[in-house]
Amino acid sequence: MNPLTRVDVLILGAGMSGLAMATGLLRAGRRDFVVVEQSTGLGGTWWDNRYPGAAVDVPAPLYSFSFAPNPRWSRRFASAAEILAYQQQLAREHGLQAHLQLGRRVVEARFDEARGRWQIVLDDGSGFDARAFVCSTGPLSVPRWPAIEGLHSFAGPCLHTARWDARLPLAGRRVGVIGTGSTAAQLVPELVRQGAQLTVFQRTPNWVLPKLDRRYGTIDRLLYRVPGWNRAVRLTWAAGSELFRRGFEPGSGAQRRLLALAALHLRRQVADATLRERLRPPYPIGCKRIIFSNEWLRTLASPAVALVSEALERVTPEGVATADGRTHALDVLVCATGFDVEHALATPIVGRAGQPLQQAWRDGPEAHFGSSVAGFPNLFLMLGPNTATGHTSTLLFIEPQVDFVLRSLAELERRGLAWLDVRPGVQDSFNTELQARLANSVWMQCRSWYRAASGRNVAIWPGYTPEFRRRLAALDFSGYEFG
Repeated sequence: MNPLTRVDVLILGAGMSGLAMATGLLRAGRRDFVVVEQSTGLGGTWWDNRYPGAAVDVPAPLYSFSFAPNPRWSRRFASAAEILAYQQQLAREHGLQAHLQLGRRVVEARFDEARGRWQIVLDDGSGFDARAFVCSTGPLSVPRWPAIEGLHSFAGPCLHTARWDARLPLAGRRVGVIGTGSTAAQLVPELVRQGAQLTVFQRTPNWVLPKLDRRYGTIDRLLYRVPGWNRAVRLTWAAGSELFRRGFEPGSGAQRRLLALAALHLRRQVADATLRERLRPPYPIGCKRIIFSNEWLRTLASPAVALVSEALERVTPEGVATADGRTHALDVLVCATGFDVEHALATPIVGRAGQPLQQAWRDGPEAHFGSSVAGFPNLFLMLGPNTATGHTSTLLFIEPQVDFVLRSLAELERRGLAWLDVRPGVQDSFNTELQARLANSVWMQCRSWYRAASGRNVAIWPGYTPEFRRRLAALDFSGYEFG
């Protein structure tokens, strides 16, 4: 192995959270850091997800950082290409290119207890000796393939939406799409426009609400250049998203109003009563991430799409066999099945006493405020366990976590010490509280990517966004061990 390059902070991942962390370090006057990204370009999720129709499902003003407003959005719900362009612009404006190492993969990260530093090895044998290790890979980085017998026996192209092949011709071809979540809701209408013949395989339907989208015009772009306007719009959308979150409270008036809106939207878009029943979810609204779309339901009702609700039994070279004995002949198979949140941090990470993170998380990922893991000093997670929401932008969780890392580094320097590590009992108490709050919540009332194989909810923050921001900002390190 080559000698390790000494660096103060190593950031793994150049997506939204990695770029926010890098920018935060620069704004704090800290320039001794490296961002390692396995893809050949920055962007993270928005580099990977290039399928037709890919877009963010929260308003663009909430999907840009508070310190870097974007007056160039073309519409309220930005496309993947626009978000990627925003990230690239952010990197250029803040001079992040000099800190990026693209197309390089971390094969192991090990904490050296004797020296209090992380030894991080890359796939070419080189590596870094870092004081702090920030994992910014996020929960949406490892594609989840469906567990269906014979999946890879399919004779035609079989691809995941996070590994899209734009060169693949689809016009006139029989395309099967497995999955009916947010990705499929964006993809399928676009494939129909391209002239594909669609068969959509649905395990369970999803709640769908209207998408309040619109184009931004000249007046909007001029207003966004007015000092304070972007902040006001951002705060308005943030407050609105928290009001929307009330609809996830079981039995509340807000939930009843959401249900009524979803039922009206379904009735307006799907005329056939039998099809409407097949598209009506059997679980409470909010249990899975809600789809916002003005096209999805209408497209499923169109002659260009065949909706299959029978269970999938196996994939054959010719297509997909379902439990009713039919085989659906296909030319192309697309898996719109999301990401493996439970195993999103696939990099081998070894903490104190030689403990692998995968072993510490054998019953499912857990952390302290999604940011620190007991037994792994100076390891900081961006969008770690239980920092996801079903109602607002992840960026509202990323920025407080960046501030926490900066405070942690400053605290180490103030004390003249090498590392800090959350105490196991503190982390356990925090997660006991989380799981107790989640136990009777809407997010435990159906099967979803929010929950681990054990059934424990490893993804969702049980409260409102301001609570997370307030509590993380108030951490005084009394629950941490220093060395």
